[in-house]
Amino acid sequence: MTDERTDQSLLEELPEVEVASRGGFSLIWIIPLIAALIGGWLAYTTISEMGPTITITFNNGEGLEAGKTKIKYKSVDIGMVETVEISEDLSQVIATATMHKKTESHLTDNTKFWIVRPRVGFGGISGLETLVSGAYIDADPRPGESTGVFMGLDDPPGVTAFEDGSQYRLRAEKLGSCYPGAPVFLRGIKVGRILGHELAPDNQSVFIDFFIQAPHDGLVQDTSRFWQRSGIEASVGAEGIDVRVESLVSVIAGGVAFDTPIMAGGTGKPSQQGTVFELFDSFSSIGEAKYVRKVPFLLHFDGSVRGLTIGASVELKGIKVGTVIDIAMKLDPKTLNFEVPVAIEINPDRILTPDVLDAIDQINAEEPYSVGRMLVEDHGLRAQLQTGSLLTGQLFVDLDFYPDLPKMALKMDSKYPEIPTVPSTLDEFRRTATNVLEELRKLPLDKIAQELLGTLKGTKRLANSPDLTLAVQTFSATLEDLQKLTYDVNQNVETLARSTEKTLVAARAALEVADPNSPTAVNLANTLEELAAAARSIRVLADYLEQHPESLVHGKSE
Repeated sequence: MTDERTDQSLLEELPEVEVASRGGFSLIWIIPLIAALIGGWLAYTTISEMGPTITITFNNGEGLEAGKTKIKYKSVDIGMVETVEISEDLSQVIATATMHKKTESHLTDNTKFWIVRPRVGFGGISGLETLVSGAYIDADPRPGESTGVFMGLDDPPGVTAFEDGSQYRLRAEKLGSCYPGAPVFLRGIKVGRILGHELAPDNQSVFIDFFIQAPHDGLVQDTSRFWQRSGIEASVGAEGIDVRVESLVSVIAGGVAFDTPIMAGGTGKPSQQGTVFELFDSFSSIGEAKYVRKVPFLLHFDGSVRGLTIGASVELKGIKVGTVIDIAMKLDPKTLNFEVPVAIEINPDRILTPDVLDAIDQINAEEPYSVGRMLVEDHGLRAQLQTGSLLTGQLFVDLDFYPDLPKMALKMDSKYPEIPTVPSTLDEFRRTATNVLEELRKLPLDKIAQELLGTLKGTKRLANSPDLTLAVQTFSATLEDLQKLTYDVNQNVETLARSTEKTLVAARAALEVADPNSPTAVNLANTLEELAAAARSIRVLADYLEQHPESLVHGKSE
């Protein structure tokens, strides 16, 4: 009890608390207010700077990661991929990305997107930076209508929107080395690249799109000529083996080359974009394109045509005037002999110029075979196989005139007119050799061989005969005696000649004293003349024997 009283007394002694209300603004609310303002400003700034949200559909989403893959333009970030999802039919990948606000006006239906990855192509190696940073989406904004849905490209576009230059198109029989990214050269300098290709509507040719950079696109004119550039060109023909090697870039990447002839008769103005040009297989084939007219003919050869191929040249006086277009084999059912029909095409414009057509009345320009008929029937035109190269054995068709041969008409029995042919030099040689062998077979070679063998045996017996040895020894002794006789005659002839001269001198002196008209003087004079003639004859004989001692045995030769 005492404790309860003590506690109560203590409570009565404590002062009473007075509760009073305080007016005004508390400083404690400043901090959350400032935080709210900052948060609102950040939210406003974020929302105001936030660009549009777009969706990009790709056939392959390799390298795409939500929250990591960036969208760039000229290596500057312009967006971020937020989500990556697969389409409902599982055929495509849909990427949702948030773009910067400044890009909103450039997001049009012509804007292109593609994934940048490491690529190795004819244009070089690209995208190596993605090996470290990872793949990203590159953009190529283009003018057009605003949109937020895009279809991504599998490969980078050939030409970006801000790349200056012009695009053109080529028509070719086959694609060759014109793959996307392959270079386009002008006098060995790279001035453009191949963009793409597609099959023509007729399925007989290929369209190839290419781009020429400015200012080189001003050099592309309607008269420009384009040809495939493979880097290494090798051909085996009648002229031999021809190998041409271009630069290393051309060897690896191929490509296209072009030039514009100065004297081509063009306007000199650049061609419009989209102009279609003809693409030739090689530079040498450009010259063939101007000969549009081609007249077919037929040839028949009896011998072998080994070495003759389709595409071989047909030459007249060493100038190419056509090509071989087909080679076949035909069996004659009557004679059972094989013939080889060869179809050729001749370019008449190579032979006949307009002034020649005007000068020759019997040539009808509208009748394609009038020229062939005139050359065959009136001038003896014939076809012959010739060897163009001994190294390769390549053959070509040589057209030449043989006026000495019997005249023949241009045959019109088959589909094409037939030009007469003459055997080739090799066939003629073979026939001659065969005839010679046939004549040799007719000779009695066994009998001739036996007689020749008997003659050789008789000759051998004669050569080994003792009588022949004795005759040779006797002939040697005779020659020695003859040499001695010649020496003696040579020594005594001069003495005899001097004595004869002295005698003649004395005789002349005696005649001068005697009466020249007496019979004795006359006889003496005649005698002296004969002696002088004899002396001259002896001197001549001595000189001849000195030069030809063998004449004492064989007599004087004719």
